[in-house]
Amino acid sequence: MTVLAVGAYTLDLYMFGDRLPATGESVDAFDYATAHGGKAANVAVASARLGAPTRFVGCLGDDADGPAALAALRADGVEVGDCATAGGTATGRSFVYVDGAGRQIVMTWPGAANLLPASRAAATAAGLPPGSVLVLQGEIPVETSAAAAAAAPPGVRLVLNPSPAAAFLGGTGRDLLGRADVLVLNEGELSELSVLAGGTPGARAGPVEGLRSRTRGRTVIVTRGEHGAEVVDDHGTMLIGAPVVDAVDTTGAGDAFTGALAAALRAGASLAQGVRLGCRVAAVSVTRRFCAPSYPSASELGVAPFHGPYGQERPR
Repeated sequence: MTVLAVGAYTLDLYMFGDRLPATGESVDAFDYATAHGGKAANVAVASARLGAPTRFVGCLGDDADGPAALAALRADGVEVGDCATAGGTATGRSFVYVDGAGRQIVMTWPGAANLLPASRAAATAAGLPPGSVLVLQGEIPVETSAAAAAAAPPGVRLVLNPSPAAAFLGGTGRDLLGRADVLVLNEGELSELSVLAGGTPGARAGPVEGLRSRTRGRTVIVTRGEHGAEVVDDHGTMLIGAPVVDAVDTTGAGDAFTGALAAALRAGASLAQGVRLGCRVAAVSVTRRFCAPSYPSASELGVAPFHGPYGQERPR
């Protein structure tokens, strides 16, 4: 059984400043750095660092950044043999601006990430054994993600992060929502998708229930940053708190949460156990800079690697 993340890899370029610029304003940065990122690649790293067998399928450019990205993912234990390379196109970029409180704004240029063939995504998903977890987002064309979801065999659980939310408001994206076993989204994405539930932007209970009714698994997890996560399924609503930490950089915390959740579910954990783990991993990630490089290992969390059943791998 495997965690398979299909989607984007991007090279992240960071600027760190005391505050974020307002519209039309330029502010000085006190530091600059590059790091590995992209939502699906981040999910894969978060999962693999917990010891779960993990694969990433995405498309890289034929520049020097492509091989470097694959090497970095392999070093984290992620299987990347099914990735594609797009000739004549650069690897994607994300530009991340972070203020002194760890808050950030991000702009992404997908580059090669958008050129992953739907047939490649579908073929990889089709080979998953029952019990595997397929993780999808909206960062690549939603048609490609939908092809992977449609090809996944029975018994494969689909964890869907509808981000960016606009891709899921109609057509193929709306159909993909219907295939989700577990829908993971933040408060901003919930607000954007509330129109699908007949609610109003910013409302909570109505949109959550409405989205839940649109999904196969009728399970919605709303991540609420420092306040933890809200889990809504057929058993009711459960609030799971997050550890209290001093945030340095919140970029990629949602991907850390999703990767940890996927690793736990693949190992047979309950939804509540997976969400608690996701909150722990996300909390650690925001105390450090960057996305994937900030994610903790199983040993750092004091748990055994998630190679086998979750019940055999409780915290030491």
